[in-house]
Amino acid sequence: MAISAILLLILIYQVDLTELKDALVNADYVYVAPAVALYFVAVLFRAVRWRYLLQPLRAFPVRRLYPVVVIGYMANNLLPMRLGELVRAYYLGRQENFSTSSALGTIAVERLFDGLSLVALAAIAGPLLLWLGEFDGAADISRGTALALVGGAVAVFVVVLVVFTLLAVNPAFATRVEMCLRILPARLRPPAVNFFRTFVAGLSILDSPRKHLALVLYSIPVWLMEGGMYLLIAYSFNLDSYFGSTGAFFLAALLLTATSNLATAVPSAVGGIGPFEVAAQQTLIALGVGASLAGAYSAFVHLAALWLPVNLVGLILLWKQNLSLKELANWRNEGLPPAAGYASSGSAEGTPSGGPRP
Repeated sequence: MAISAILLLILIYQVDLTELKDALVNADYVYVAPAVALYFVAVLFRAVRWRYLLQPLRAFPVRRLYPVVVIGYMANNLLPMRLGELVRAYYLGRQENFSTSSALGTIAVERLFDGLSLVALAAIAGPLLLWLGEFDGAADISRGTALALVGGAVAVFVVVLVVFTLLAVNPAFATRVEMCLRILPARLRPPAVNFFRTFVAGLSILDSPRKHLALVLYSIPVWLMEGGMYLLIAYSFNLDSYFGSTGAFFLAALLLTATSNLATAVPSAVGGIGPFEVAAQQTLIALGVGASLAGAYSAFVHLAALWLPVNLVGLILLWKQNLSLKELANWRNEGLPPAAGYASSGSAEGTPSGGPRP
């Protein structure tokens, strides 16, 4: 909450409230409905990708996974620290009698490839915009600092990818990592080991380079659709007038998609409020957009396009199931399904087969 409050204060300090109000009043909201529709298409592609991630454990139809993804994103918006990922795993386990920790493992892989995709977008769009002169004179930007940040982010994601891949393909490595759990108190050790083993089962999709490539290809339409949403709403605020060409405007939308979403990894109160707005605003300021207009656009995209629609649909889906978000937060009070060692494929019930028994 403190991080969100501080960042929002920074954003407010930089804007003229009258100009911000004028930007919101004068925006052309005809683009908002198709932008929101495009976002839900992106969510559909997320469900398709999740089906692929879950395939080694159990085959799920997309129509059953789609509402689970929507509810998970709704929970991410309403709970702090991205706890919606736990809600999504728990909800799938509850609805489908599936291992919660294995589901969480697949979600961790999904988020890893999201991060890699966003860093790739930033690494492509940023230098091209720099080459096109869109940053020139707009802000005091340190190219060395920008390159260091991108390089650091790439390094972090690559290291995590390597570790996850080793856990998926090398039982000896997984066993050595599991041995680190011995430092836990005896009471906590058995459930931690069970959780770790079924989590590793959820990483089984990473057992070949071909599947890595497939996950990259599955991630491309997710972020192109979401980038299209940013682009349409940018037209609503007439941001295209700030760029020298349509191509530069498209690249700016991709860069904005990358920076604002990567910023939500920063701990915040709920739904990335604070980090998202500041990252999006600062990206636009660096590209020559005024602080007040950039602040109005950033707040509108986050609250009106990314936050409110998916929350409404998620709450309606919960209502139809006679559930509440409070009930789905009960993952803390319920035990996880038993685990069964490490393997690159799973049984029909989503529990890994083979390997050492607990």
